[in-house]
Amino acid sequence: MTTSLASPAMREAIRNLRNPNLRVGDGRHHKRVRCFLLANLRHNKYTCECIVEDMSVGGCRVNNTDGLLVVGETVVITIPEQKMSLSGMVMWARGKSAGLCFNLTGH
Repeated sequence: MTTSLASPAMREAIRNLRNPNLRVGDGRHHKRVRCFLLANLRHNKYTCECIVEDMSVGGCRVNNTDGLLVVGETVVITIPEQKMSLSGMVMWARGKSAGLCFNLTGH
């Protein structure tokens, strides 16, 4: 079951991502919330559209990327619906899916 943007779990995840005092280590320490958010993913000199399938304070899983992501690569994901842009790193990539770890230490 996909969590709507209005669900308490998704509102909490978005609120925590906007917290300037938040410090994150390993993204797997945070509860993931299933979602379906259209996003743009910028890597190298390219931008591709993707879908955020789950999100936590520490990271997210994206699908339908251009298939060119490389583990360790720095990316910026923009979620227009949330007026949010986050930098992160590719932790794994399989075909057109990838896992991202957000870099929130710069807040």
